[in-house]
Amino acid sequence: MSHLNNVLVRVENAAKTINLDSQTLDTLRGFKLDWGCDIEARMDDGNTRRFKAVRIWHRSPHVDQPYKGGLRFHPNVDADTMKAHAIEMSIKCWKMGLEWGGAKGGVAIDPAKHSAQELKTVTEKLVDEMDERNILGPFRDVPAPDVGTNPKIMNWIRQRYAQRRRHREDARFAGVVTGKPVGYGFGGIPGRNEATGYGLVSVLDRVIRKYRLYNFDKSSGIKTRVAVMGFGNVGSHVVRFINERFPHFKIIAVGDVSGGVYNSNGLDITKLNEHIQTTKNVIDAPNSTSLTNDELLELDCDILIPAALENVITSDNADRIKAKIILEGANGPTTPEADEVLKSRNILVIPDILANAGGVTVSFFEWARNVSIKDERVPTPETNKVLKRLNEMMVASTNEVIETAELYHTDLRNAAYINAIRRAAPLLRTKHLAE
Repeated sequence: MSHLNNVLVRVENAAKTINLDSQTLDTLRGFKLDWGCDIEARMDDGNTRRFKAVRIWHRSPHVDQPYKGGLRFHPNVDADTMKAHAIEMSIKCWKMGLEWGGAKGGVAIDPAKHSAQELKTVTEKLVDEMDERNILGPFRDVPAPDVGTNPKIMNWIRQRYAQRRRHREDARFAGVVTGKPVGYGFGGIPGRNEATGYGLVSVLDRVIRKYRLYNFDKSSGIKTRVAVMGFGNVGSHVVRFINERFPHFKIIAVGDVSGGVYNSNGLDITKLNEHIQTTKNVIDAPNSTSLTNDELLELDCDILIPAALENVITSDNADRIKAKIILEGANGPTTPEADEVLKSRNILVIPDILANAGGVTVSFFEWARNVSIKDERVPTPETNKVLKRLNEMMVASTNEVIETAELYHTDLRNAAYINAIRRAAPLLRTKHLAE
């Protein structure tokens, strides 16, 4: 089953739980924008290459508010996968109380195989194509970093958009993207880069406390074992904040696209990061044993954090997962079939749309400041204040999801979908009647 079908199943399950009317459910299954094109870009060798580009908008209940979602550079970018992620972004935003519709898109390109100049050329061509169709804009569509993209690429988008609009590049145009560099003239906000990882740990902390999971408490005297699949921006910050908040935890395994490394006594994260700076991957890190990512998923550990791509925990391997808690850092790492297996084995899944909402929440802070939106939720732009406000919102959202799960006797994932849909449904009905 495709990732899109997986997401639609989850929407339908939540709708069934709350007896949602069929018309609103049909709206939730639809899309406002389904756009794609071929980008032609000149490479460093003088030859022109074509790359498939996609941008999707899910249905939004919010009038005159932008669509929001990541922009990825990855060889496997396709419309169906982006549709799935656009729906997930809607659910994530609505659950957090953010007045946005979900979006997702990208370019089918492998950044590792291209120079910085080639990536800049592709980025600028993408902006040209999107702007020609009036897709981009601070109140139209606001991309953010995703797999294969970063603050530098977001700044290229900002620059090209401002250039095309023939205006001075100032804060009025910074709101066209979020996740920009921090500093004078860029428009980024401190804390955005680490927000997703920080939010994951905030949610984990609240779940452990709420469910009184004493096996994970330092008073037990037992070191809690953590394995992280995906050691990019999200995974590396998760590890950092786990070490800061839970000194009684130990990171026994991490993985990236090259494979994984393992030490039953805990990896030396400082030496691991130094190794990555030199080699650009985790393989052969000091005092570690190599393993595959498949083996990492099935390690004997307490907490498993899949923070890479979608559909890595499936019906094929769910019965071999040994973790007691799965904290989803990636979007859609677990299939619905795997969910059922994990549930039958009493493995607690903290779902992506709750756990990894930190990134989009701080993106909201950044965007609101860029476009001069007055909102009491938006903190002053200092890292500690941004992360403090983020923690407050993540904890509140987690409490809400847990209460909904208890009310409907359901799991955390279904509860999170229920919260989001209940918040959006009345607005969707009103908007439908007005159209």
